[in-house]
Amino acid sequence: MNKLALIAVVVLGIYSAKSNAKEVIRLPTFTTEHPIIEYLHLQLEQAIRATEQDYGETEVVRLKIPVEEKRQLRNLNQSITDIAWATCSLKRNEDYQPVLVPQIAGLFGLRVSLIREDDTRFANINSVDALKGLVAVQSSKWHDYDILVNNGFTVLSSDRFSAYRAVEKGLADYYPRGIAEVLGEMQTAQTKGLVIAPDHALRYPLLFLVYVKKGNTALAQRLTTGFERSIQDGSFLALMESQQWYQQAISIMRGRTIFDLENSGSLGGCLQAEKLYQTLLQAPYGNN
Repeated sequence: MNKLALIAVVVLGIYSAKSNAKEVIRLPTFTTEHPIIEYLHLQLEQAIRATEQDYGETEVVRLKIPVEEKRQLRNLNQSITDIAWATCSLKRNEDYQPVLVPQIAGLFGLRVSLIREDDTRFANINSVDALKGLVAVQSSKWHDYDILVNNGFTVLSSDRFSAYRAVEKGLADYYPRGIAEVLGEMQTAQTKGLVIAPDHALRYPLLFLVYVKKGNTALAQRLTTGFERSIQDGSFLALMESQQWYQQAISIMRGRTIFDLENSGSLGGCLQAEKLYQTLLQAPYGNN
């Protein structure tokens, strides 16, 4: 074999190896366990599989070390992982690349109040002002804390699970929790003497999105295309509606008076997503 032919074979071999190589998409591991997390992985893989014909075969791997939401985001721009899930905000949209498709139909922005079982005051809550006269507890790490404060609520700062103890001990009157996660989290927290307050719920715009590394428009576009394809063929909503946590959320929401709050941090692309995916965001209310 002459030298030119040998070079051609080597180059062809390198090109073939690259062509056959799978793209790897690295996912974070959460610090808590909840069925919603597994659902997010399924929804993401659904989008990836829907675009493999365009982008080639893809392997999805999960990193072993659990990290919190803020660390998940920082890991993107450090190229440690390729995906993070987080609530949408203007600041995050500036620092990272959002995939502007709501992941759980906005249900993180629909909150019911965890109260002491013997607290009869909540049977007479008929306005948002009545709630503002009581003390809420919320994790200051979350956007929910700022949303409540900015809407005129009195809020005790705590972390996720200590907040349950604060209500149990009477340090706070209620703990607003996401309607899609409240039952599973109460079980995890082993709450004592706490129940979901009757009749009302709080609602504010709070979209949960996939984020990728700043500037990684190729992956963002791929996922957007994949999510949109699964929305159009009905599989996106079908997967969500098949989840037990979603069915429980619909059941809990039924018949409640909803008090709407503002979210001044939900700006920019978040508002764009709200407008583009109104049908998806209204899906939970169609069954109410």
